Amino acid sequence: MKVLVFGAAGFVGRNLVEKLAREDEHEFVGSDAVEDPFGNSIKYLRVNVLDRDRIFEAVRGSEVVVHLAASPLVASLEDPTNNMKVNVEGTLNILDAARKHDVKKIVYSSASSVVGTPKYNPVDEEHPCNPKTAYAVAKKTCEDYLRVYNEMYGLHYLVFRFFNVYGPWQGQKSGALIPNLYRNLTENKEFQVYGDGSNTRDFIYVEDVADFCCSAIKDPVENMIVNMGTGHGTSIVELINLGSKMLDAKPKIAFKPPRPGEIGNFVADTRKLFKVFGNRSFTPLEEGLRRSFSWLRLHTS
Repeated sequence: MKVLVFGAAGFVGRNLVEKLAREDEHEFVGSDAVEDPFGNSIKYLRVNVLDRDRIFEAVRGSEVVVHLAASPLVASLEDPTNNMKVNVEGTLNILDAARKHDVKKIVYSSASSVVGTPKYNPVDEEHPCNPKTAYAVAKKTCEDYLRVYNEMYGLHYLVFRFFNVYGPWQGQKSGALIPNLYRNLTENKEFQVYGDGSNTRDFIYVEDVADFCCSAIKDPVENMIVNMGTGHGTSIVELINLGSKMLDAKPKIAFKPPRPGEIGNFVADTRKLFKVFGNRSFTPLEEGLRRSFSWLRLHTS
């Protein structure tokens, strides 16, 4: 299978590429907008998703395209216009290239935030969507484009709605919750919690996500949306207490008003995930957190 991974230099992309390299089942190419971070250990193309001509060149010859490239949530709060261009226009460039070059399937990383405020928990794939941020609007738009391109042009797809993915290669510059928790605990700094800390999140370890992405590449599953979460909720306060115990540190918590677009209790309904890919076990949060902290310890200057 000839596989092209857009967003290969990102958090999930690095883990997926490493897994593809270890398994040695597929001929694959990594691509991103930055210089090659892999030290020539894999075939790599530096391509910006907004460079339409280069996207068409990159996609030629691929059988499956994994589309992980995105402008993140934080960027959407600061510059929603550019966030839309990268996430929507960039995706359309990939879809048009895939259609022209007869790609068999696109595996796309969407976000659980497309749902907005949940009306019930756990949240299944049929839950009404009412996005609360520009980032989530763009992700939902791309889900709709994938469906339309399938209906109009026969381009097959599989959408994973990522819940709270964490693990190695999620650095402190990402602004993500767990790297921030590690930094504040190890540096004895104040940790800001938006709201009262009782809201739950569905944390899924990135290597588990990479496993499902590999299955999506090779298995004949297509033209559907599937939640990518564990179905288990952990409150922010519980996460802080677990991290504090693991690092033998006393947390300093500052409670702040909820941020715009902040969503309350939210966990994945995993029935469809297991129905499509079979029952699997997830990395326990404590073990995943331990591995994440070990990685951060080695990669924090």
